[in-house]
Amino acid sequence: MLTAQDKAKALTTPTSVFRTPGEVVSCVDLNKAEKTAVLKQWEIDARLLQVASEEGMTGGELNHLAEVKKAQKSLGVEDLEEDGAPNKTGP
Repeated sequence: MLTAQDKAKALTTPTSVFRTPGEVVSCVDLNKAEKTAVLKQWEIDARLLQVASEEGMTGGELNHLAEVKKAQKSLGVEDLEEDGAPNKTGP
């Protein structure tokens, strides 16, 4: 069971609460809006990790972007709007 503190933590740092994006989808303690928000943050984090990796600044963290996209699709979440080229803050 997730506490209110766990939920707040998941919204800012999903990997501190969940091991995989699939765990977010199957979590009974989150409603769809909360799951969507957690996965959106996870997607942003994964994209930032990609940029850091391209710049040689990672510490070996796993990038779960493909899993996040799969989890979002299973919830029926639409893709983040793309407005131009990818950058450090979004697609």
